[in-house]
Amino acid sequence: MECFGGSYTRLFNEKNTELGLSANVFLDKWKIIYPYELRPFAPGGRGLNDFLFIENTITGNPDYNPSFSVLTNENRNSYSLGIGLSQILSRNIQGTFLTDFVLQQGLLSTPFQRVYFSDIADSFIDNFHLADDIERLPDSRFKVALGGRLNFFVNEYLVIRSYYRYYFDDWGINSNTLSLEFPVKITQKFTLYPSYRFYNQKAADYFAPYNEHLSTSIYYTSDYDLSEYNANQYGFGINYTNIILKQHKLKVGLKSVDLKYNYYKRNTGLSAGIITAGLKFVVD
Repeated sequence: MECFGGSYTRLFNEKNTELGLSANVFLDKWKIIYPYELRPFAPGGRGLNDFLFIENTITGNPDYNPSFSVLTNENRNSYSLGIGLSQILSRNIQGTFLTDFVLQQGLLSTPFQRVYFSDIADSFIDNFHLADDIERLPDSRFKVALGGRLNFFVNEYLVIRSYYRYYFDDWGINSNTLSLEFPVKITQKFTLYPSYRFYNQKAADYFAPYNEHLSTSIYYTSDYDLSEYNANQYGFGINYTNIILKQHKLKVGLKSVDLKYNYYKRNTGLSAGIITAGLKFVVD
């Protein structure tokens, strides 16, 4: 991967207003991996004469013959532009407006993901469903995200941090993200920060569940990250900050420790527990 980028920030209005611009370019290249059962049907392959099919019995539809073609483009290029405007609204309130534009070009599908067609009879080896094709998606995607932050300093013990983002792209996805965090300082060194995040999205135009696509379609995916869903995430963390930093013989001091747990759950059935930890050291 190659990446290039830069940013520019300017303060004005007696440093109460901050304008930030950033631009990045990522030039990437995939190593393409295809599903094992489709490889014999690539140009130059042996088809049903491959060892896989000679040594195993196909059940269901015995005339397994996917119309499989390999991908010719292994590159993925991404170009992004970000704009941020931050404003101090009062002694206790700060607001930020954020917008991001991203253009992606090249191989945007995931070649090892299988797709199954409802209008083609199913074929199996043992209980394994043989793929009809790989995921195929357009070779360009334009994304836009509009968001804002609002931070409210209640007192020396409590801060309310809020964030909202609206996202849409030319694949048909649009989504909403809302997050809240409430850092609570319980001592000079310890801060607790409970948090909550809500997310929902509309499905991409090319999504359909397992075995529901049609072979006549040009683009198709069954990746549930591109489906319609909503998700909730509940978090709780603790931060320790060493206010009076004491360095030792090696001139290394522990500045802070962060530990956080998040519980994530989608309405599609996916759930996860996430633990993150971080240590910050200062070296003289």
